[in-house]
Formats: sequence, structure tokens, C-alpha cells
Amino acid sequence: MKILKIFTVFFITFFIASFGYFKKDAIACELIGIYHFNEVSPNFYVDQSIDNLQQIELSHALQDAIQRVSDIYGVPTSSPRIIATAETKYAKFGFNPTGMQSSGFFGECIFLGPKGLNTDVIAHELVHAEVRHRTNLFVELTQLPAWFIEGTGIKADYRKPFLLENIDVTNDDVTKIKSVFYLSDFPNTDVKYYQASLIAVEPMDPKSMYSGLERLNNGEQFEDVFNELFNY
Repeated sequence: MKILKIFTVFFITFFIASFGYFKKDAIACELIGIYHFNEVSPNFYVDQSIDNLQQIELSHALQDAIQRVSDIYGVPTSSPRIIATAETKYAKFGFNPTGMQSSGFFGECIFLGPKGLNTDVIAHELVHAEVRHRTNLFVELTQLPAWFIEGTGIKADYRKPFLLENIDVTNDDVTKIKSVFYLSDFPNTDVKYYQASLIAVEPMDPKSMYSGLERLNNGEQFEDVFNELFNY
């Protein structure tokens, strides 16, 4: 019995430690208030590297990003926690120099680094947050391929490499990226594959995305729903 208790305690401790390591961004999302970040407006956190003028500019960029997502896909219903810094020292908590979206324990979070304090990156990450907000965890893990998640985000991202007139990818590039399901396997160091992801989602009427995600929540399969919406 004593051995069983020791094993149980060890297992629980190992599980918590492992979860904390691999989901450190989710933990940072929920505990951001203790990491020298201040909430300057509801769900909008900055650290001391963001001065008052930058806060105003960032607030305007956020509103512009929300409007862009609304224009493309429809009005978003998620209210992600926005966490912004002009520093690079928070990488250990899940930040990268540009931006990333993560699911916290009680909602969505968007981390913005020094290269991501602009409308394009915010809009990109807002789409990720909206897709995850509108799908349950089972759907997210089993139905949403990486190319779809990234392609729909890129569609709201108007940085120069992602404008259609600047994209030159082959059918083979698109086919290759559509074979990637897990985000962990997505070649995120090569802009070509982000471009290919955008081309992959281009046939879809963006205004149909929300209803398509709802159909996934109701038990339909991704191939059935989005092959129809992509007019394949």
C-alpha cells in the first residue's frame, strides 16, 4: 500500500511538472498579472516596455484587426487575452518575437512580441483564436489540419509576403502542405508553406467558415464540410 501511495504521488507530480513544461504558455496566459504585466484595458496586458503612446497605437491596431477579421469572416465572438511586449526575454513563457495564439485554461490568449505589434499579426492571431473558440477540443485535435488553421490566419494577414500578387507556389507545394495535419509538423520556418496554406483555403467563401466550424462541432467530418465549401 505504501509503495502504491508513493507511486501515485510520483505519477501526479510527474504529470503536473510535465504539463507545466509543455503548457507553460497556457499557464503564463492565466497568471500573466504576476509577470510584471499590467491590464491597461479589459483583456489587454502590456509590460513596461510598451509606453503610453505605443499602448494607444496598439489599441488602434487591435480595433483595426478586429474590423478586418469581421470584414473577412464575420464578427468574431471570442475575447482573447492580448499580452504584448517589446522585449524578447519572455520566450520561456511562450512568447516568440512576432506573435502566437494559445489556448489557456479558461479562454484564448494572444502573445505579441516586438515584431508583432501591428494590425497584420494581430488579425492573423485573432483568426486562430476565433477558430479555436468556435470548436471544441475534440474537433480541434481530430478535425482541423494545420494548413487550414494557418491558411485562414494568413488570409487576414496583409504583410507583403502574404499578398496574393507576391505568392508563387506550385500545385505540388499546395499538395505537400495539405498532407500536414499536426501543427507540430508544420514547416513554420519557410514562408512558402504559409503561402501555400493561403492558396489551399482560397477556394472557400470566408463568410462560410463559421458555419463550417459549427458543423464540425455537430459531428460532421472536415472533408465532407470543407470539400463542399471549397467547391471541390
